[in-house]
Amino acid sequence: MKRRMLYVEHYAEVDHVVSRDLSGDFGIARCAEKIMAQVEDEVSAELLEMLRWQLLGFCREMQREMAEDILFFALGHVVRTTGCPSADYVLDCCYTLIAVEHGIMREQEEEFEDC
Repeated sequence: MKRRMLYVEHYAEVDHVVSRDLSGDFGIARCAEKIMAQVEDEVSAELLEMLRWQLLGFCREMQREMAEDILFFALGHVVRTTGCPSADYVLDCCYTLIAVEHGIMREQEEEFEDC
């Protein structure tokens, strides 16, 4: 399997990358999986799989919370945050992916136009 390039490798001189696959050790909790099953009718199969992968590495309770937050956004475009920067960063990415698929992205305005 080809190793995926990390973002840091695009902008920093990295001496070495150690790639490991710990996904089997940190799976998705059953409670989160049940919630994610409800997201199934709201997004494509490909996106659902990507969203499930985003939960890996978080504890069971946080996975449940994040799955609920993803469901709220998929159903009604309601953004919920956790107050935990790592979880909120992942949720923001998930919300953006869903927004793109749902066709609700805003047109980007040029920032600092008057500068």
